[in-house]
Amino acid sequence: MITLLNFAYESGEITLQQKGKADRYKRETGANDETAIKDMKLLSEEKLINLYGKLYGYDADIDPDNQDLTLAQQFKRQELQRYSFYPTEEDGKIVLFNSNPGKLLYIEDLVRDKTGYKSGFKYILTTDASIQRLIGEAFRDGESDALPSDFDITDDTSVGSVIYDVSGIDSSAVVNLVNKIFRDAVENGISDVHFEPQEDGFYIRYRNDGSLKIEHKLPSETARQIINRIKTMSNLDVNNSKTIQDGNCRLDLFGKHIDLRVSVIPAVNGENLVVRVLDQNRMSLDVTSIGFSEENEKEFLKIIHKPKGIILLTGPTGSGKSTSLYAALSALNTEERCIITFEDPIEYRIPGIVQVQINPAMDVTFPQALKSGLRQDIEVALVGEIRDSETAAIAFDAANTGHMVFSTLHTNSAASSILRLVKMGIEPYMISTTLIAVINQRLAKRVCPYCKEEYLLEENSPYRKVLKCGDEPVTLYRGKGCRKCGDEGYKGRVAIQEFLVINDEISELLDKGGSTLEIEQAAIKNGMKTIRQDGIEKALAGITTLDEIHRTVFFDEI
Repeated sequence: MITLLNFAYESGEITLQQKGKADRYKRETGANDETAIKDMKLLSEEKLINLYGKLYGYDADIDPDNQDLTLAQQFKRQELQRYSFYPTEEDGKIVLFNSNPGKLLYIEDLVRDKTGYKSGFKYILTTDASIQRLIGEAFRDGESDALPSDFDITDDTSVGSVIYDVSGIDSSAVVNLVNKIFRDAVENGISDVHFEPQEDGFYIRYRNDGSLKIEHKLPSETARQIINRIKTMSNLDVNNSKTIQDGNCRLDLFGKHIDLRVSVIPAVNGENLVVRVLDQNRMSLDVTSIGFSEENEKEFLKIIHKPKGIILLTGPTGSGKSTSLYAALSALNTEERCIITFEDPIEYRIPGIVQVQINPAMDVTFPQALKSGLRQDIEVALVGEIRDSETAAIAFDAANTGHMVFSTLHTNSAASSILRLVKMGIEPYMISTTLIAVINQRLAKRVCPYCKEEYLLEENSPYRKVLKCGDEPVTLYRGKGCRKCGDEGYKGRVAIQEFLVINDEISELLDKGGSTLEIEQAAIKNGMKTIRQDGIEKALAGITTLDEIHRTVFFDEI
């Protein structure tokens, strides 16, 4: 079957060089053809729609006139927005406006179930913006065009959490504001929202791609109402403002479930509240999307399928360790395998995998849960974090007795993780025979693909010492700043890594009591790129910038 990229090239819409760059971008990011074309700005949306029309033989209408509302109003607004289509009727036949033909089979089934329609459909391709405009016109009823923000509480006993379903405008200004903040966070891919009472006002900051930015500054007197609203949603005690509290809740935004994890700490100017936004709909569980170099990705996909052993992910908080582990489990998640995770907290729910929430207050600790879990006839286990000697010992025993174990450690390098395990009481021979690999990881911001530009490294740049390039010309890339990236020049993040695979030489060093430096040098000799080297290569390839790598791993030379 011909792909969209191949068809674009054969149709003369893109050059062979552009196709090659798009193919590399797909390998590096895990993007599909359409995403690669959009991210690299190879075609305008209008040209992409017309290209789809030629590929599938459908008509295209970039800016359709007002359509009949009767059929569209038989559907929920959320259904039309979620699947980005608009149905209308013409000469007894249902016409479907849509921007991506790949979604049409599901949309057809939805329309048949809703209407009982038995005949064929007519398809017209148009832009997402046009579809949203048509939907807005169909549901224009006074205040219904206002931002959706009424959350009705319903109990979800299956998961023990509250779901707030979006259904309309609330009479409370506080409720509307809080819900608008959360909807904006979800729509813009915000990972954390900080609610911070300060002396001069109430600050609300969003963390986007790892960086915090003030989004709202409100009067100080609004803090108590807003924080109490979020505490109510999270089933926390609004009458207690002097103790630490943790909670969670679930949102339903147009049919999508979004989990919120809430942390409250009493501070000088009032309670400081932080919300982690866990949007599983945006999370990619594909190994190809993590950012491995091509050779590391092949090695990773190979070693995770081993029948037993331990693979460790290391790095500081927020370095993407959990995402990499979930991607590995997703690759292994088949009906033939029993997979159990032991997490604190569970960040994302994965269908087909048993996930255990660690709860020390109920005596569900990592060691206790892991001991019990090993009696559940499992093949693969994920231990959220090896925090102590007891957990480490049980994890290594499990790996040594026929289980595949994934876990994390908080260390600064792959090599230092090995000696950290020795200090935890794991015998060197057990490490050398059981540990498969250690992956040390950080996250760096991606150059925005919409405003990406080339430039030559300045002659007096301190990065010349880092690159050891002398006076040679060096081509680098940066984002100029545009509407898509909020004038930041960056959009999204990519992992930079060092991938240490245990081999005979490293095993011998362990048995002899080798140092971290000796282990690292042996790994480099056998092909390991340091995290610094991997970052520099990704900067030279235009995926990120040297500024980002310096911020992430720090260059001592400058």
